Amino acid sequence: RTQSFKTVEASLRVDALASAGFKISRSKLVNLISNGDVRVNWTTVTKNGTTLKTGDIVSVSGKGRLKVSECSIGEINSTKKGKFSVELIRYL
Repeated sequence: RTQSFKTVEASLRVDALASAGFKISRSKLVNLISNGDVRVNWTTVTKNGTTLKTGDIVSVSGKGRLKVSECSIGEINSTKKGKFSVELIRYL
């Protein structure tokens, strides 16, 4: 089962997108990253500034997994104000 939703974020960093996807604060996510509990494409992430791209899978131990989805155009869209419109798929 999956749940798909769109979000608008200021950056494509792993802490910004994962906090939107799992609905937890960025500061809590930074703690999880420093503890080694966050993986991107099954590789442990140590820096919260890691940039995500289309098709990346983010997994947080104890929270679940989400995928940066391909939008209708096939890439991450930019808004008029310079932010990024991203579609996330959360695996339930």
